[in-house]
Amino acid sequence: MRGYHDIGGDPAGPVPKVELTWLDWEKRVEAIRNLLGDSTRRLVSLDEMRRGFESFGIEKYKALSFYRRRIEAMIDILEQKGVLTRAELDAVLKAMPEPGAPR
Repeated sequence: MRGYHDIGGDPAGPVPKVELTWLDWEKRVEAIRNLLGDSTRRLVSLDEMRRGFESFGIEKYKALSFYRRRIEAMIDILEQKGVLTRAELDAVLKAMPEPGAPR
C-alpha cells in the first residue's frame, strides 16, 4: 500500500527544470538540519525526518511547503526526544526582536 507522500510514478506532467532561488529562511532550515544531523550531534537523522513527514497526515503534508515540512518534522523529533518543547520554542521566538528592528 502506498502512502499519501509516495507520489513516484503518478501522472504529474513534466518536471520543471528551473533553478529556484533559496529564500534566506530556507537556507537556515537546511543549515539547522545539517547541524542537528552532523556526526557530532546526531540528534535528527534523515530517516527520522522521513518518518516525520510520513506521520503528518495527508492534510498537513499537502498544506506545507518542503522546508516548512522539514521545520515541523525537526520540532516533532526534538520534542519526542525531550530536547525541547513547542512551548519553549514559541517563548524564545516571541522574545526575539522583529527582523530589522533595533536591538
